[in-house]
Amino acid sequence: MKNLFVLIAILFSSMHLFSQCISVELSIFWKRESPPFSLTENDFCVPYLQITYRNNSDDALYFLKVSESVNNFPTFPRSGTLVNNNPTQYGNYSNTQFLVNLGASPHYLNGWEVIPDTLDINKEHEIHVINDDLADIYKSLSNNYSDSLTEVKTHYTVSDIIPELILDKFKDKFVFLRPGEIYIDTYNLVGFKLLKGCFTFYISPYLPTYVYTTPIWDKNQSKYIMTKSVLPKLVGEYKLYSGYFNSNKISITF
Repeated sequence: MKNLFVLIAILFSSMHLFSQCISVELSIFWKRESPPFSLTENDFCVPYLQITYRNNSDDALYFLKVSESVNNFPTFPRSGTLVNNNPTQYGNYSNTQFLVNLGASPHYLNGWEVIPDTLDINKEHEIHVINDDLADIYKSLSNNYSDSLTEVKTHYTVSDIIPELILDKFKDKFVFLRPGEIYIDTYNLVGFKLLKGCFTFYISPYLPTYVYTTPIWDKNQSKYIMTKSVLPKLVGEYKLYSGYFNSNKISITF
């Protein structure tokens, strides 16, 4: 396709032998759809990111999803700038290199964050405005879309982290796989296509044993302190998997 370059670099890690139990693979495919806004393109093709979870072990396993979607749309943090109420007006990031961190986070809100490729995501930094542009575009496409400004529930509670609720109320936040099974999530990347630029998607390849729960106020430090709840070792027939997993990066340029 014109002006499109897709580079797939599968970088399976051998950091730990046990990491071969789980793999989380990224791939991209295209689908012809009607343009989401009034665009000049007659033949509008939409790219999708596919996340494939594989259980390569002999045990039934469960673990946190590395990312969540709303109607196949990704979610993003906000920088704190004003929300754009006109989704047809957005930035142009042509020739700009970005990293897209898919999370693998123990937080309740487990969205994506887009950062310049020169930035170290592990260091404190401001949210880049491109995240606002993406959130505005996807919010305009879905009445049920939520982001860091509209989400009512922002933390797990201690009482949430029990097998019964994990299998029911919070099942969409976890993956449950029997031996040899796969599970696939799909994400619409139309927002990235509209904004243009070069985007490298990746996952921090580690699954936690816990989730963050409602923070508590520490009077001595005059600030909220994050609290953790350990995930159950067994949920139904599924054992908790934590630790490293095999994954890859994938880049796409618009």
